[in-house]
Amino acid sequence: MHKKKVLNIISNKFPYGLGEQFFEAEVTKMAECFDEVVLFPLDKDGELRNLPQNVFVNDVLNQVDKNLGEKQIFSCLWLIFKILGIELLKSNKRSFIFKKMKWWMTSIAYCKSLGVAYEQEIDKSKDNHHYSFWMNDGALLLSILKSKKKISGFDFRVNGYDIFEERHEGGYMPFRYFNYKNVNHVYILSTVALNHLKNIGYKTQKLTYAPYGIHTQGLNQIEESNTIQMVSCANMIPLKRIDKTIAALKLITDKNIHWTHFGEGHLREELEAQVKDLPSNISVDFKGHIPNTAIIDLYKNHSVNLFIHTSETEGLGMAIIEAQSFGIPAVVIGVGGVLDIVTNETGVVLQPDAQGPEIAKAIRKVIDGEMNSQNYRAVIQKQCMRVFDAEKNYAALYTEMLNIEEKQ
Repeated sequence: MHKKKVLNIISNKFPYGLGEQFFEAEVTKMAECFDEVVLFPLDKDGELRNLPQNVFVNDVLNQVDKNLGEKQIFSCLWLIFKILGIELLKSNKRSFIFKKMKWWMTSIAYCKSLGVAYEQEIDKSKDNHHYSFWMNDGALLLSILKSKKKISGFDFRVNGYDIFEERHEGGYMPFRYFNYKNVNHVYILSTVALNHLKNIGYKTQKLTYAPYGIHTQGLNQIEESNTIQMVSCANMIPLKRIDKTIAALKLITDKNIHWTHFGEGHLREELEAQVKDLPSNISVDFKGHIPNTAIIDLYKNHSVNLFIHTSETEGLGMAIIEAQSFGIPAVVIGVGGVLDIVTNETGVVLQPDAQGPEIAKAIRKVIDGEMNSQNYRAVIQKQCMRVFDAEKNYAALYTEMLNIEEKQ
């Protein structure tokens, strides 16, 4: 009798709220490749999004108490010593690990509790596959279960924050050595990230380049206008360096530009104060955090001349992919996975230390050149879809996931 193939996937919050929007396209392909998909969000915040019929949500993990007492921590001391022993042996950040020892002990105990709750929800009469969308608590709970032989294997994806050490306090990536020891396979969004992991010594046979995918929804149509329409999409946090865009726009005084920004964050008030100093030919609309469908609607129905992204680092940059899939040229800082998306044929790629004058020059190059034409949009879209076609990328991802697990 055929066992139902079930993909049990641990997310951060998806499918609740507006986060992890880049995950939406992947869910559709999941539903086609597996008989059932069960989502286990670690946190529950916001409205539940629409899902395919065979995709279900299990809230058991977001109901596990994060406030652990000393008794709960001491009850798993052997597991704590095992995991931290591996981390201390492998890492060159030993002093930092010792400094935060209580935090790591609590994290391990919490993930053990998550693992107990998760295992109880798994229907063992089915052919279960386990997948964490991040190398976070989801990956650690699965690593603990694998090390205890409670599950036969699991995979996880890494997205950016869970790849580059410098994005973490002390330059230490929590529990990466233990997670990579236990994981079957790691799916990586960008070639820069893949090479980074290879260079720091992780086994090549466990690593696969697996970028996000997107479906084409037509070309953005340029309208005759005296005003250039520029769009950006990023959280209003220091990492995204939105102030660099403001600095560039201060230097453009001879062109009417309307800048629409999608995203929210604790720097909003500061950035709103900064844009008040922009010249009168620049208008700004901070839209805040809105559903991804609203951004796609803008690309479908309103002329956009340019997309801009000035982040200090980036795992991949789904917002850039979305814009380029509509043929919209981009000005970007060449960091992380951005280098897999934008080329000199589809926009302008700037050095990581680019400042206002260089960014302003790049904006002018796009809006005054051949990229700012309807005919050129097909060139940009073709280049984007060659790498980020959802049908191709997600079919390959889940086919490989199933084949690897069947061999092990």
